[in-house]
Amino acid sequence: MGVLDFFKSASKSQKDDAQTTAKIKEIIDICDPEQCSGGCTDSNTLDKDEHVFANLKIEHETPLFGSSRSSKIHFVVPTSQSDWAHDACMEKKNSVQYNIQSWISKNADQFTNIDSPGESLLCSVSSLPIDLLDIQVMKGTKNDVLIFPHFLRLKAVRSETVNDVLQEIVPLLLHNNREALLAKDYIQEITDDSFVFLCSHRTRDKRCGVTAPILEKHFNKNFQRHGIYRDNSDFRPHGARVAFVNHVGGHKFAANVIIYLKKSAKLVWLGRVTPVHVEAIVDCLVVPDEPKLPFPEMVRCVQQYQF
Repeated sequence: MGVLDFFKSASKSQKDDAQTTAKIKEIIDICDPEQCSGGCTDSNTLDKDEHVFANLKIEHETPLFGSSRSSKIHFVVPTSQSDWAHDACMEKKNSVQYNIQSWISKNADQFTNIDSPGESLLCSVSSLPIDLLDIQVMKGTKNDVLIFPHFLRLKAVRSETVNDVLQEIVPLLLHNNREALLAKDYIQEITDDSFVFLCSHRTRDKRCGVTAPILEKHFNKNFQRHGIYRDNSDFRPHGARVAFVNHVGGHKFAANVIIYLKKSAKLVWLGRVTPVHVEAIVDCLVVPDEPKLPFPEMVRCVQQYQF
């Protein structure tokens, strides 16, 4: 590359960065991470964990913005697992997640004309706990289902009723008819203020199996610092939870972090997250009622919803 070509390339890159930042600012304010975080993370632990991430092969060249699709509706099914078969939602035939994914594959196109924020309907399985004493839950034929970005929970859905339930509630979700949704006896509001989902799908990519448990530790420590940490037995409102999910796309950009914020009705999906970023993400993005984004260069997508 000649000198002139180099400067042309640099100028284009700066222009693209400015355009990306402007698009992000339409949805969320950007802040300096050093103004948010106060160096509360133990430096020895941080250095050790950063070293683990540094030894992973992560793609750092491709711009992240626009590399993922925001969800119109994201169904998250608990499994009490942190890893799954290659096609996680299809692992157990006739399970709740199997039927949700099958329904999405067959019916998503009929809702494309509904004007609602986001781009796709998505189903994920997660490490969130299941009722180990319920035989039907253990078989996968009954389960709760969390719905984001709406912060709603379907209670004890049976696999044989999934099609009818989704046919009924998906239009209500897309039209944001919250009153009609909460009037149903099998739907309840999630009282937590934020959820952080980390891809831990080692079967799909080893990097995610390595990064997710380390980031979970750092997120939970920072949640504890703010008094918003909630474990599986703590149902106090206004907490923050972190959980693992299956493949979300873009393993080469690990670690992938999907954050749903209830108070501001936002989705922020970050890539290339390492432990050193977590404190500022929690302090700037998760905790405030009016969140600010500390690392715009790490955004894969961002979405504003209306609730």
